[in-house]
Amino acid sequence: MKTQGHKLLLMLLILLTFAVYIAILFMNFLSSSWTLVGQDFEGLFLNNTGDVSDYFYLEITPAGWTFSIWGFIYTWQFLWLIYVATSMCRKSTMGSYLYVDPQLVPTGLFFVFIINNVLNVAWLILFDRMLIIWSMVDLFLTTFSLYVALFLTHRQLEKIAPNLVSMKSVKDIWMIRFFVQNGLAFYATWCTIASLLNTAIVLSYTIGIKQDIACTIVLGVLAGEILVWFGLDIFVFDRYTRYNFSPIIVLILALSGSLAKNWDPEKRNSIITVAILGVAVVIGLVKVILMFYRHCTRPLYSHLYTLDKI
Repeated sequence: MKTQGHKLLLMLLILLTFAVYIAILFMNFLSSSWTLVGQDFEGLFLNNTGDVSDYFYLEITPAGWTFSIWGFIYTWQFLWLIYVATSMCRKSTMGSYLYVDPQLVPTGLFFVFIINNVLNVAWLILFDRMLIIWSMVDLFLTTFSLYVALFLTHRQLEKIAPNLVSMKSVKDIWMIRFFVQNGLAFYATWCTIASLLNTAIVLSYTIGIKQDIACTIVLGVLAGEILVWFGLDIFVFDRYTRYNFSPIIVLILALSGSLAKNWDPEKRNSIITVAILGVAVVIGLVKVILMFYRHCTRPLYSHLYTLDKI
């Protein structure tokens, strides 16, 4: 089999994605702190993101500590980008660089992730200017871009898994699952929740729906999304998403943060939030149990391992 050397354009695309991501981290830092090493960037952002969130009060907005999840989101994205970057230096047993053959991450994912980062910065600026309708649209596009990224990486892993097994690079299957797929799923789940919060702001502060009713509407949508996701994850896309555990972490954290700040047994939305949290916990337990059970009884690619030993 002919080995493949470096692909300059693909290598440059990976490096560009990394550079854009670093720039996005810098912009996010500026949105929460206008001063960096003595330089004042106050003109770039008019408000602190947290202050704008407080201005648009919702009785389901999570407690401030919940938003520290962004640190984990950005760290997880950084880790999968580092993992992909290392594939430019690592070769398979066939002698080809892993980013080229079997290409651990599809080319389209890099373009989608760059778009996602641009949308991320656009949301910071739009929300900072309190352009809440446009920030809502932007956040839905941001979330959609992550769904597309997840589709691309799951399809690619299903495609290259046989090659990775034959190359004795099974560890890369697990690293793609943990770093790339769970990292993106973690990010996508939080953006899904954030887009619903932004929707509630628009419903209440632009359309004029009472704040508590707007919150009830988006909680209902969230509950529906959780049930649809669970059904698809367990019964339809198990072969692709079996090891995606990160969404449930985000759900439990976000709902717990909402209750920590807003719990009031006399309020309808508090009761609904508790109910959704209970469902999320049960779903999480079922997900983990089924993941381990199916891993032991119906392991993926088991026939490939058998053939590899013949």
